[in-house]
Amino acid sequence: MKTVLIATGNSHKVEELSLAFEQEGLAIHLVPMTQYVGNIEIEETGVTFEENAFIKALTIHRLTGLPVIADDSGLEIDVLDGAPGVLSARYSGEGATDASNRDAVRLALSAKGVNKSTARFRCVLCYMDDRRTYFGVGASEGIIAMEERGGNGFGYDPMFTPENSTRTYAEHSQAEKLAISHRGSAVKNLALHLVALEDDSGHSSIDDPLPTTDALIMASVSAVVGNFGQLRSTIRHFVRDMQDAVLLHEALLQSYLFAGFPVALEALAVADEECRLLLGDLSWKSAENFDVQAFAERGELLCQRVYGSVYERMMDRLKAITSELSSWMIIEGYGKTLSRPELDIVRRELCIVGILAALERENQLRSHVRGAFLVGAAEADLRSCADVVTEICGKRQGESILRLILLQEATPLDR
Repeated sequence: MKTVLIATGNSHKVEELSLAFEQEGLAIHLVPMTQYVGNIEIEETGVTFEENAFIKALTIHRLTGLPVIADDSGLEIDVLDGAPGVLSARYSGEGATDASNRDAVRLALSAKGVNKSTARFRCVLCYMDDRRTYFGVGASEGIIAMEERGGNGFGYDPMFTPENSTRTYAEHSQAEKLAISHRGSAVKNLALHLVALEDDSGHSSIDDPLPTTDALIMASVSAVVGNFGQLRSTIRHFVRDMQDAVLLHEALLQSYLFAGFPVALEALAVADEECRLLLGDLSWKSAENFDVQAFAERGELLCQRVYGSVYERMMDRLKAITSELSSWMIIEGYGKTLSRPELDIVRRELCIVGILAALERENQLRSHVRGAFLVGAAEADLRSCADVVTEICGKRQGESILRLILLQEATPLDR
């Protein structure tokens, strides 16, 4: 069952939406946002229900990284030129309650010299996760009147009688109301998009899996910036078999060299959990015996390949500063980690470029963009890497890669 946050603290809405999705046959566990972020205030600056639903969904998704459904709904009264509309929840002003809002509607109708009017409820649901945004819309026509009848529902329900009924919403049971209401219609509309969510726990449900290199870069970048919602989504849209799982493990394992052991351990724990859900019981490769001489030899060969003509100059400079770190870089970094055969060096370098751009390590990034070219990465590969970084981290970080690509074009490398 997929857990989805509801961008509201309104228990009535959570209960109603939960029943509505259950009636549509969708196994979705709805949780109020208050369980994760508390009862925060979201500034609803939109002028339409669609805009406000999107604003709420985006706010909670950014705060939690989890899938979110946001609801924005309200009452449009014809004689009041569509009011209260997007202001329905706060129509009576600061500190508005359901009762005070109903009183405000009665006053507005009285000012127009009427005691009832044609009206409609509108509802827009916005679903958002790491990969998609969907909307569901619904409306319910009827009559709004001053008299209140019924003890069910909430908001303006006691005053609204839907078409083809003699009872107010508040005189309907919850199930009856959902069958004809704006919110029930919006759920039906959204459900057309979300039918795949029930099977979204496994990669086999994805018709168009992520390309391997893009997925490894996405996973690496998500890990080092702490976006574990994106990391989980990437894994689910990539891993199909044990070979994919091994490639993912290698990409995340090397992140300790650039972002530290805690980051790598947390990312690998997430990967282990998700891969076991996808593939069942599995076992990872045993640790390689620590052979200093072998690591030093293969580390030096790889480091020479990555740094090319500047290798000797770089090592002389490092040894002058710290002979320990220069030795550790060869043995631990390049020999023990980056030369592991489970992941080819081109993909390793592209993941490293993504990590360094995300962490805004400008000097290291310059070296590894150059290194990526030297080990055989194409310009298109690095541009794709920049696109991934931009999507996850922002334009500034992505453009840092693009600038260095242009610099390398201006100053051709010795191959």
